Amino acid sequence: MATRSMSYDHSAYTTPLPIGGFEAGGGAATLYGKYAAFTTMLAKSAQITLTVIGTTVTASFNIIKITGTTTSTLAATTVGTTAIGTTTNVTLGTTTLAQGDQLITQSGVDATSKAAVSYELLVSPGANVTA
Repeated sequence: MATRSMSYDHSAYTTPLPIGGFEAGGGAATLYGKYAAFTTMLAKSAQITLTVIGTTVTASFNIIKITGTTTSTLAATTVGTTAIGTTTNVTLGTTTLAQGDQLITQSGVDATSKAAVSYELLVSPGANVTA
């Protein structure tokens, strides 16, 4: 397939992409919610919603970016574990993901809590997309 670059205000660059269907948790320091960027993108936020109640008062999660062999933590947050459906939104600012970079949610120390995770992403203006 061919790729093309469009004007900076094309809808491909201004419409947020909600990427979801990930589960995080169920084991301390386990990596879940893995997503690989298909082109240059901006990571705007992560939504974390509790789906399984944990054994601690709060469940901690880290949002991590992996570029090749370099790992960097973009944000750390906690979600209360007393009720299923407890939600938090983590702002990631305008973190740039290059094609192939990974965005991952890592669970903290609670070995039983689980959460549904989604990411809000934008294709960077001028990035190549499939025609």
